[in-house]
Amino acid sequence: MRAAAVLRHAQDLAWQHSETLEYGRAWYESRGVGWVVRSVDLLVSEPPRSNEAMIGTTALVGFRHVMARRRTRLFGTAGRVIADATIDWVMTDLSGRPVRFPAEFEPFVQEVGATFTPEKIPAEPEGDTGGVVVTVPLRVADFDPLGHVNNAAWLEIAEEALAAVAPAQLDAPRRRIRLEYLGLATGTAVRCTVRAAIGAARVDIHDEGGSALVRALFDVVP
Repeated sequence: MRAAAVLRHAQDLAWQHSETLEYGRAWYESRGVGWVVRSVDLLVSEPPRSNEAMIGTTALVGFRHVMARRRTRLFGTAGRVIADATIDWVMTDLSGRPVRFPAEFEPFVQEVGATFTPEKIPAEPEGDTGGVVVTVPLRVADFDPLGHVNNAAWLEIAEEALAAVAPAQLDAPRRRIRLEYLGLATGTAVRCTVRAAIGAARVDIHDEGGSALVRALFDVVP
């Protein structure tokens, strides 16, 4: 299973958790709010095998202003850890403006009053021309019903660019992947600048006008 598929399972688990707590789609629609992913820290320990059943755990572990942090772990056969994910979400209204974390959600945070420092990836080095630029078309399937490129789709785009420049980075069974989402995609394609070294890589994604959209770090973990 590709890393983006693991990330989609984590996303589905978050939605199931919200519905179990009786905050389903109707609750969000009645208030005109929703969640978008701000950053991801994903450690894939061992990808699931074909037809392997998975068990997932998820919890809200902190909140601050307009953001919430969720930790998710996926297990395979005999309790084998497949992946761990720490995902920072931002609540927004229908126009995309941030909205304060709902007070009624606070009792569900694992530790009372828990906060966190948002995940940040340093900006790409200025004047660095050592990267390889790969143009990746945007597909209709990459967009969610609100017109946003799904967070897991961005990982697929980054890995597609990585496969064109340093495919060996994708072969390691144990990898840490960090992504920071910066902006909304426009146009029909994006430009991915790939900088790769032994055991590590960076992908910076820009729209056709040069605006930064995503920063991604890939590390092979021994």
